[in-house]
Amino acid sequence: MAIRRAAAFGLVTAVVFVACLAECGGGGGSSADGGHGDSTIGNPFGDGGAPITSLTIQPQNPTVPVTITNGAVSTMPITFTALSGTLVVPASFSLDHGELGVLVAGTGVFTASGNQSGVGTVTASDSNGVAADGGPVSATTSLTVTIAMSQNGKPPAGDAGGGNSLGGNNGVGGNDYGGPVDPTTKTVLDGPATAPSSAQELGFLYPYDKTVWPQGVLAPLLQWQSTHASATTAVKIHLSEMGFTFDGYYAGPGFVNEPIDEAAWSKALYGNQGDPLEVDVTITDGTTAWGPITEHWNVAGGVLQGTVYYNSYNSQLSGSGNGAVLAIQPGAISPSLAIPGSDTDCHVCHEVSSNGGTLFMMDHTYTTEGSYDLTMSGAQIQSYVGTSTAADGTSNSAKFVWSGVYPDGTFAMTSSTHTVVYTTLDSDLYRRDTANHVTYGGAITETGWTSAVTQAITPSFSPDGAHLAFNFWTGPGDGTTVARSGHSLDMMDFDCGQGTVDGGAPSQCGGTTYAFYNLRELYYDTTRYVGWPGFTPDSKGIVFHNAVQSGSSGWADDQISTWDGAEAELWYTDLNPMPQPLRMNWLDGLDGTSTSYLPTNTNHPNDTILNYEPTVNPIASGGYFWVVFTSRRMYGNVAAGDPYSGYTGAPIPKKLWVAAVDINPTPGTDPSHPAFYLPGQELNAGNSRGFWVVDPCMANGNSCVTGDECCNGFCRQDADGGGLVCSNNPGGCAQQYEACTTDSDCCGGGTQLTCVNGHCAQKSPN
Repeated sequence: MAIRRAAAFGLVTAVVFVACLAECGGGGGSSADGGHGDSTIGNPFGDGGAPITSLTIQPQNPTVPVTITNGAVSTMPITFTALSGTLVVPASFSLDHGELGVLVAGTGVFTASGNQSGVGTVTASDSNGVAADGGPVSATTSLTVTIAMSQNGKPPAGDAGGGNSLGGNNGVGGNDYGGPVDPTTKTVLDGPATAPSSAQELGFLYPYDKTVWPQGVLAPLLQWQSTHASATTAVKIHLSEMGFTFDGYYAGPGFVNEPIDEAAWSKALYGNQGDPLEVDVTITDGTTAWGPITEHWNVAGGVLQGTVYYNSYNSQLSGSGNGAVLAIQPGAISPSLAIPGSDTDCHVCHEVSSNGGTLFMMDHTYTTEGSYDLTMSGAQIQSYVGTSTAADGTSNSAKFVWSGVYPDGTFAMTSSTHTVVYTTLDSDLYRRDTANHVTYGGAITETGWTSAVTQAITPSFSPDGAHLAFNFWTGPGDGTTVARSGHSLDMMDFDCGQGTVDGGAPSQCGGTTYAFYNLRELYYDTTRYVGWPGFTPDSKGIVFHNAVQSGSSGWADDQISTWDGAEAELWYTDLNPMPQPLRMNWLDGLDGTSTSYLPTNTNHPNDTILNYEPTVNPIASGGYFWVVFTSRRMYGNVAAGDPYSGYTGAPIPKKLWVAAVDINPTPGTDPSHPAFYLPGQELNAGNSRGFWVVDPCMANGNSCVTGDECCNGFCRQDADGGGLVCSNNPGGCAQQYEACTTDSDCCGGGTQLTCVNGHCAQKSPN
């Protein structure tokens, strides 16, 4: 996806080798052509010279400022010099972060690009010198690039702007960029401002303080409330972090929201050095300024991976004007149909394998479903027609609705009854097809399951394929663990000869017997119903839907639904021998004192209990796991109406949200962080059940950005020194997102990166 290409900046290294400067005369030790010869410095320093055994670089640790005003970049180049003692030495110069600018190796001249702020390392080397360890002589110094950016009015063409008919301006809705601010008003915005006396006078509605943002997502729409809104004629947005500042000025009447400049947002995220990113908003009526209001956000040092497949109702992409299964990638301005051609009918109730290869979905009859191969542009694998009889003597209808799909997509565990669309069969394993892709076969032979479990609701396999979590509704149990009629979350271990390493990515099942064992209860509440469990990528934790109040429609799934007044929280449990389930307060909207930080109005008195249906990205990014979930909470002032409203032609509050979750959290502590709205959704559609998966892998030779895109797990420069392509393991340590089996496979031997679900991931920053 295009936005992920930005991550490649960090892979660029500006290295151009220098031709040695000619020396005067032919003093002892110099080569015949007056060159460097035997690593001595010849005339004019005397015959024989002195061997080069060490270098230094001047200037040391320089800072290069860049100013960007209304898109125009201004900076001054600097020149690095290599010295041996006090003597200038010919050397080649290189820079480890080419995104900072261009370093000409032959001259040592560096010119900042203005693409990104940050710190890099400059290396000067002399291959003819001899260091103490016998290797070439080299020296290093840090190089810091700072950016001070300002924009008056709409950004230049190509720097975001515009808008789209589906997700609103830049996929986030609200106002487009305001116009330029006159000098007098700009002076007011830059001068002293009156601090608001309350959040009602001037306060943020969205985003939330302490949000963790991944790289590669669109800039958020800043939204606020103010008693001065009707008088507001201009607004100033200020961003600041180590090495980067941005001031944006926008004129227009009645400001209550404004997008962040997309170019400034990208520079802030990719240039972040681990410190908080501060955002300030100041408003004015042209005479008096109010503010600033301030929030501090954290930036994850990695690009969000994968694709979210979700149900959407009243989508403009559906010709039926009703249900559709859509796909959206982080950074996309708008979604697309998950299966090309599916816009001629209503399609809902989907499931997707975590490897991104297989999608199941139901049509408008609620009796016919199909499986689709996402590696073959959505080609149908098999259609399961409810009116026909399968080889096992049962109807095919709804066998895969809300099922737990095995990571490779070849089979799934049935969710039996207790959902609005369901199969009347008992829960069991079923293949997506048989060998000839025509006749649908019966249940897979297994041991340990049917003897203990009859009805498992919304089951889910772990990413390593070794566990199955589910709501244990009915069944005989194992003599110790019993069914709880919808009030418990349980788990069993699973072995099909998949050859997994704990927490690693599974291979396909290699055995002839599929065995379930070790039934145990993870959570039980006599008054609450649970469902929709989603494992973290390391298979060591589960995020799940915990109902506060069931819906009132009387439908079969009201206990764990999202409609008709249903209320729910998201909870987390680790999978230690003694699980400690707890509410994900920060994700749900509660601060460290269990006080809601979410905005309220008459339609939304308490949005902390309007969170449902989580799934977890199987790839860890930037030191975090990432949860996508359905929420009916206010989206600032853009979608603030009735949380249970249907299609009205206006923005609907039922949307997908994303939150960061700490890797390896302390047991018994909330691992979550405040959530953000997933950009690119259609504002006027009701969206739900985001199912997050990796993208189908690519074979060797295909262009790539990171190793998780590749079937063999490695993305490296091609043999001709060109772009990055999928490849075999080149040897050495694996980089972030590349394939691994244990921590020791990753660069740093587990100190810098850790192996999570078969891919190297950054360690959690906390």
